Amino acid sequence: MSISISYSTTYAASTVAQYLSDWSAYFGDLNHREGSVKEGVNTGGFNPGPFDGTQYGVSSSVSDAAVVAEGNLHYTLFNPPSHTLWGSLDSLTLGDTLAGGATSGGYTIANQEVSFTNLGLSSLQAEGRDGQVHKIVYGLMSGDSSALASAIDTLLKGIDPSLSVNSTFDQLAAAGVAHQDSAAFAAADVGLVGIQDAPQDFALAA
Repeated sequence: MSISISYSTTYAASTVAQYLSDWSAYFGDLNHREGSVKEGVNTGGFNPGPFDGTQYGVSSSVSDAAVVAEGNLHYTLFNPPSHTLWGSLDSLTLGDTLAGGATSGGYTIANQEVSFTNLGLSSLQAEGRDGQVHKIVYGLMSGDSSALASAIDTLLKGIDPSLSVNSTFDQLAAAGVAHQDSAAFAAADVGLVGIQDAPQDFALAA
């Protein structure tokens, strides 16, 4: 399998890099640094949980932006290496308004904007916070999509060297990598909420 992308028609002329940058700025920084975690305010959740699942969903504390990661995900909490997310990452769905949860059939995003599937990414527990899965998900929670953008860029170039995160979604669709999904994806514009401070790679906390 190789990466597949679904996108709202709203972002047809946007590049992947532009979308990720705008979404990240809108999501903001949850401030999951050690000592700053506030249960129910800047925490997400696993399905089924409490620290493992096929989904991890989290919403912004400053906007309605949200992301749902899917795969075989594990969180070490205090077990060494502490505060590490590891496992496999198969898909990421970005948009706004997180719904559902472990007790209601899983997480969904009410207004889906872009979905990246067949990612095929993974990292080992022993890699700690240097693992790709941790860097991608923690980065998104911190308003920094650079790790995800780098992973997507590598996957796209593996399909066709002319493709990259600087390709528009319509260009990727023409190459057979992406498709519009106007029925499932709401056409909600992403707006910037200000430039966030550069995040530091501290703990991912549940």
